[in-house]
Amino acid sequence: MSNTNRSLLYMRPGMRLAIFLGVTGISMILGAFITFSIVAGYFHVGFADTQRVLLQPENAHIALFSNALASIIAFLVPSFAVAYFSKGAIVQNMGFNKVQSAKQIRWVILLSFTGLLLSGALSSVTELIPITASFKAWADGLEASYKKAITAMTQMHSIGDLIWNLVAVAFIPAVVEELFFRGALQKTLKDWSGKPVVAIVVTAVVFSAFHFSYFGFLSRLGLGIVLGFIFEYTGSIWLSIIMHCINNGVAILALYGVRNDPAKVDKVMEGNVPLYWLFIAVALVTYLLFRLKKETNYARLENDLLE
Repeated sequence: MSNTNRSLLYMRPGMRLAIFLGVTGISMILGAFITFSIVAGYFHVGFADTQRVLLQPENAHIALFSNALASIIAFLVPSFAVAYFSKGAIVQNMGFNKVQSAKQIRWVILLSFTGLLLSGALSSVTELIPITASFKAWADGLEASYKKAITAMTQMHSIGDLIWNLVAVAFIPAVVEELFFRGALQKTLKDWSGKPVVAIVVTAVVFSAFHFSYFGFLSRLGLGIVLGFIFEYTGSIWLSIIMHCINNGVAILALYGVRNDPAKVDKVMEGNVPLYWLFIAVALVTYLLFRLKKETNYARLENDLLE
């Protein structure tokens, strides 16, 4: 499906960005309304009680389903809207371009695991940043709410539970979030500004902020920047999806491995690694991105940085 010959439907980057922001607001409200309606109807409770019901461990599967459905609606609709009002085929506009070689996949898999190391080290950096007592209390509250929601959703007692979590928490969010942040927002910002690096960094900041976690902000910012470079270098959303999915999947597998030890569950959720690993992780990530860039014969970013 293409709008190449439908000039009336093509919109300039600034207008596409405005549409993206407007549709995002609508789709997030719509996603929450639909999922809360389903949950309220299923449990025969009012809207005000849906959050309480979803946080009960025995309702983990329903919580996973509602979270996945809300994500699909909230993130997929704006991504499609931006692609629809761009020139060319909608599928390609969303980033579904062919992976050029198996070597690209190899470098991305290696980046996925070094990215985990980078995220853990950046979490340790966050703890060293001085903040006021009131701000820390607010940040601790956000983190406690996040951990409570994740714990409620990721109740795993069997291989079947593990597989369901890998689909609902690792795979689906990886796909829809990459389409939203890299395929739509980053691409639109790049078209609008003409600066790939600016688009990558701004998108990474928004990506991290969307998770509403102070203590996880730097780690997700680092992950978002790496994902942004992968998409910019390769032009294929498949590769950023692979890295995002591995990042989520490793966390789910780790939680499954320590599911019977609450103390270890908290440690896995924190994900911190010693600070000295930061320098090693940055060096490894830089090297692997360089190899990925070389594999795709990419030269645009160097020109951008020199302008």
